[in-house]
Amino acid sequence: MDPRRLPAAVLAAAGDRQGGAIEVAATAVDGLLEVAADPPLLEQAVAVLLAGQPAMAPIWHLARAARGPDPPAALAALRGRLHDDADAAVATATGWLRERLAATAGAVATVSHSSLVDRVLGALGHGGPPAPVVGVVGADAIGPAALLNAAGTRELAARLPTLVVATAVKLVPAEVFEVLGGPGFEQVPLEALAAVVIGPEVLSPAGAGRRAAALSRWRL
Repeated sequence: MDPRRLPAAVLAAAGDRQGGAIEVAATAVDGLLEVAADPPLLEQAVAVLLAGQPAMAPIWHLARAARGPDPPAALAALRGRLHDDADAAVATATGWLRERLAATAGAVATVSHSSLVDRVLGALGHGGPPAPVVGVVGADAIGPAALLNAAGTRELAARLPTLVVATAVKLVPAEVFEVLGGPGFEQVPLEALAAVVIGPEVLSPAGAGRRAAALSRWRL
């Protein structure tokens, strides 16, 4: 494989260690669209992304789209949903947290600042009193039984009712979830969480798990 033939966007996304998952996925899909009409080169690009971002669930969704019967259409549709779903998730999570804070005044705690978490905290617009009463976290992946996120998430969920803010590209089936991860990540049982926002929906942890399990028929 000659990496010089791959789009710069693919290489940038594969090596990005600073951007949030949505931003990385948007860059990656832009690169894949550049070579969507060249099946061998498209497959090389997918392999580079999967190797470069082993903990990012959205990359699995991109790979599935790229390996489907109509890659240009599937990738374009996925690209169009990325930011709309993120906007919906931020609005929904912000509303859920505001209801909690109205009932019990306090601060919101988190363990790592994903792009979605940062937007939610910014939308809330205040820090509240010093004592946190609720938590909010992002997700690198959501499987049928567990969440993959930064280390410290499990402790936060045990200490405070914790909301997960995510989009549909974070959901993956069990066989994919099992191979995701890396240093600095940990798995947290979904049952330890208070609720899971997926785009415009607030799901129970079990409901989010069922949504992820339903993807099991889609294999790479």
